[in-house]
Amino acid sequence: MEQSESIPVRTLFSGTIQVLDRLIKQSPKERRVELRRARETLRASLNDAEKTQPVGPNPEATALLQLAAGIVEPESNEQTVLRSWGADLQRRRQSAGLSRRVLAERAGISDSTLRNVEKALRPPTRTTIMHLQSVPELRIDPSPIGNHIVSRRPQAQDFAPNCWLAPEYDALKLHSELTMQLNGRGGHVEQTYLYLEPTSAAAWCSFADQDSYTRVRASMQLGQVAERIAELAGPVGLDVIGLGCGDGKDEVRLTQRLLEYNQNHNLRLYLLDISQPLCSAAYRHAAETLGDESSVSVYAIQGNFHNLQRYTTLLHAPERAHRRRILCMFGNTFANLPNEIMFVRSSLFGFAPGDFLLLTVPATMASASEPKEILRKDPRLSGRVTSGMGLSRHDEQLIGVLRRYIAGVSSVELSSVLDLDACPVPGSYAADVRATVKTLAGETKQFSVYYSKRYDREQLDCKMCKEGWEPVGHWRYAEDQHPRLLLLYQRSRRGCDEQ
Repeated sequence: MEQSESIPVRTLFSGTIQVLDRLIKQSPKERRVELRRARETLRASLNDAEKTQPVGPNPEATALLQLAAGIVEPESNEQTVLRSWGADLQRRRQSAGLSRRVLAERAGISDSTLRNVEKALRPPTRTTIMHLQSVPELRIDPSPIGNHIVSRRPQAQDFAPNCWLAPEYDALKLHSELTMQLNGRGGHVEQTYLYLEPTSAAAWCSFADQDSYTRVRASMQLGQVAERIAELAGPVGLDVIGLGCGDGKDEVRLTQRLLEYNQNHNLRLYLLDISQPLCSAAYRHAAETLGDESSVSVYAIQGNFHNLQRYTTLLHAPERAHRRRILCMFGNTFANLPNEIMFVRSSLFGFAPGDFLLLTVPATMASASEPKEILRKDPRLSGRVTSGMGLSRHDEQLIGVLRRYIAGVSSVELSSVLDLDACPVPGSYAADVRATVKTLAGETKQFSVYYSKRYDREQLDCKMCKEGWEPVGHWRYAEDQHPRLLLLYQRSRRGCDEQ
């Protein structure tokens, strides 16, 4: 007992809570309620328990408190600093009961890299540190030590700030580019620019929070997707990468479903978006929702997914061969791309055989060879877009961007045009939403503000196959509105060899 009393109460409680987290996942449903109650009791009594611990110098307690601070970057590359950092990492690993081989596998780095940083043979790179941060056992307790954490939500305590700014990301430059374009004569407005500022992002979130839109998202068969991925991937670590994640809710739901099927329980969720308000909202939602899942790490990346090849941390590397990446493009992200086939060919080049691509896209309402049928059946093109579908609020969001950025707007009108000529996937067509803007100065401008393609599944599958992505699962949903396709592809060896 004397030995345990020298260990900080917070460390003891944190370790016990981690054990309870694992037991909750492994136990039958009837036992989980009791285990969760025990975990919450520990959390609620932590501060009172800390007050009973004697205060005074204690070398062992000091060492454990240093461990509790979490993996951080060395202060310098001086040899003494690197030796101390490596020894600290080794203590963490041993305290967690992990061999060097197991930790390297869990973190997604090579054995030699781990050995080199532990032995101070080379300084750890930021990428190495990031991957070490993804192993919950090393952090022990990443929360700051002090009474000010009492008001923090318990679910968020397991998340250290893991947010990156991509090197080329420049919010002020993006704002200037959008202002210049909208104050020109017209043209196509890239979807990238439509959610940059808080007002636009908030309008989109308001649209996405409507009951009708929420029901459509909830009807996605993500449980079946997760089961299929687990079947094909086997017991490996998984990286869920949300490209243009928006509010991140679909990516979080997929991660939750994957936890039910992934035997390895080693998941990372990367949320990538160019909109700072949306990216931060997505990260916060993920942290709050997944905070109790000690086997999940969450990262937010402020950047442009068109530059995916520059973000090497997300790409395949030989030392990360035991992991599989799941690229997700929910909503209309894929259907909005100017040339989706060129995007697949160029931006997804760095992904490995066995990696996955998950898309949601609108389905065609009629054959592309029957334009009259398309105009009659497609809700957007037929003019049957109603507030019941929640799309009128989306239109308001688009109009709001134009009014805020264009000087002296007197009126804005939206119209939808069928486009059969600019779709690289055979059998597809697009709804091109155009805005006609009139100004007080008498000018008339026209912008393409929303461009969404519809796809014939079989022909899209054929095209993706030629690009090295084999279809391994497909589902339909939202049949009562505009039917959507949920499509799962897996990177083939043949596609990688050809590229």
